[in-house]
Amino acid sequence: MTGMKAYYVSRAIISIALGALFATGSTWGTGILVGILAFAWFLLAPHIGRYSVHPEFGVTALRRDERAQVINDKAARNAFVISMLALGGIIVYFGTLSLTSVPIAVFKWFLIFGVLIYYVSDFLLRKAHS
Repeated sequence: MTGMKAYYVSRAIISIALGALFATGSTWGTGILVGILAFAWFLLAPHIGRYSVHPEFGVTALRRDERAQVINDKAARNAFVISMLALGGIIVYFGTLSLTSVPIAVFKWFLIFGVLIYYVSDFLLRKAHS
């Protein structure tokens, strides 16, 4: 097996294993959905420009070049800075220097906000550098 075929077969095995793992703790439908979504990501990843594709490496055909790594680092920095500012705002809003009085639901939304900021920043940086 050579080139991208080895990559796709290995990712199919990973997707099946991930789906089976989710099926053990949940319903079969959830496991199948997770497996399909994981494999869809693996099919899409070589074509979206986020990674450089090197079929000669077989199973590890996707790599990050210097440009992609710089964009990833900047997006992570932006997400961290904005998240820390938001955390400061949350602490001021709840009027305490202790995080113990902040409702846990606020932290759930705070984490979702941080991930969203990362991906938006990543997208905008890739758009600007293309």
